[in-house]
Amino acid sequence: MNLGWLNADIVQAFGVALATVIGAVTARQAGQVRQLQARVTELESQDLTDADRYRTLVRLVRQFQRQRDDLALTVGRVDPTVKVPEAPTVPDWLAGDL
Repeated sequence: MNLGWLNADIVQAFGVALATVIGAVTARQAGQVRQLQARVTELESQDLTDADRYRTLVRLVRQFQRQRDDLALTVGRVDPTVKVPEAPTVPDWLAGDL
């Protein structure tokens, strides 16, 4: 087997080319990782914001229900024939938190 073409210069050039390709792929992946980390951070902060909004919504619904109950008691004392409006239907996904 004749390996005359496989000299130190060719091996070194091949090594440099391979290192360049690996460096380029690594740099591209690092950029993608930075973008994904930024997106994860954004989504986590959005999740906290959504959770705060949800808690506020639940509190508001509870306040409306208390107000309705208070109105029902007040109207019932003043004029028992007046019908108190029905409460809105609570979706199943929200019922557990009320």
